[in-house]
Amino acid sequence: MRNTRKNGFTLVELLVVIAIIGVLVALLLPAVQMAREAARRMQCGNNLKQLGLALQNYGDKWKESMGWQNDCGNMRGNLNGTPAQVLLNAPTNHWNNLSWIYSVLPYMEQQGIYDNVIKDRQYLLFEQPQEIKESVIDTLLCPSNTQDAVRNNQRPGYRHGGNGRRSLAACTDYSGNLGHIWGGWKDCRAVPTDWGVRVVAPGMPPDSAAAFNPFRRSGGQEGTPWVNGDILGQMPRCNGMFRYHGRVRLRDALDGTAHTVMVFEDMHWRGGNRPDRPHDKRSCDDAAWLSSIGAINSMRNPINNTNKAWLQNQGDRRCHGWSSNHPSGAQCVMADGSVQFVYETIDHLTRYQIGVRNDQQPTNFPQ
Repeated sequence: MRNTRKNGFTLVELLVVIAIIGVLVALLLPAVQMAREAARRMQCGNNLKQLGLALQNYGDKWKESMGWQNDCGNMRGNLNGTPAQVLLNAPTNHWNNLSWIYSVLPYMEQQGIYDNVIKDRQYLLFEQPQEIKESVIDTLLCPSNTQDAVRNNQRPGYRHGGNGRRSLAACTDYSGNLGHIWGGWKDCRAVPTDWGVRVVAPGMPPDSAAAFNPFRRSGGQEGTPWVNGDILGQMPRCNGMFRYHGRVRLRDALDGTAHTVMVFEDMHWRGGNRPDRPHDKRSCDDAAWLSSIGAINSMRNPINNTNKAWLQNQGDRRCHGWSSNHPSGAQCVMADGSVQFVYETIDHLTRYQIGVRNDQQPTNFPQ
């Protein structure tokens, strides 16, 4: 007698299989997401490596100089520097405000963009052809960033945004290190000015009044110097690898190129200090790669600073800094071209030491 029973799954068996698949997916999904983030972080590190190599190659040609940064602020009639260098052969002091990124484009295989940027114009970003100011350069964008590559309301430079002259422009997720400074548009007053750290020389008593306070705001070189972006004579106070205006050379990294940050991740977050709102990860108005204010920043603010007590109003460009969407930290390229991942829990003194090129303070970072 023939068995007429059909082979197949019962409803219970099917539900069990579906449940098992669901559990496996739930277990595997975080691993897949972690793998994807690891790949994005690696690509981000490669971008920083390429920027480091571009700066090194630029330096080989221009006597160890880092990329030329050109932003004179409102320097007209307020020189305190070398008058012959202020006009820069342009009709007004507000012209030619281009970032250091522009200067190294030929070393990033971007000669075409470099050749077609309009120079000698006031409000330079605003005056560019649309295809230039919206030119997206993948090397300048971290894959972990969720912001658009081209962003609204970007300013041409420091104090160069008057009369509504802002523009849609391609942006950068990386900033050149101005050092550990308190400067124009880099002066977030909510960030503490004293972390309770004192550095004493060998043989000096720990409570010595002469102990060095690296976080003390000052008008000169000591501590965290004030740098007025409008005054040419204050540019040497920038103690990192870049200035608002001018250049720093590799040989100026007296603490060693392996111990000084050159370029770091900077998502230009709008932030905000309202306790009833999440941290705003949209972009501020100072992120355009061509803009002379978009590609530089101070290392004074803590990494991934989302502490409401250390932030100001939403969109306050003074309070963003070293930041990323990578879990627990952010990356940088050192002046010797090596790429480092730095945890956001880094102590403030070490952050100061790797941010300043000539503080003469020993540091164990990087290994």
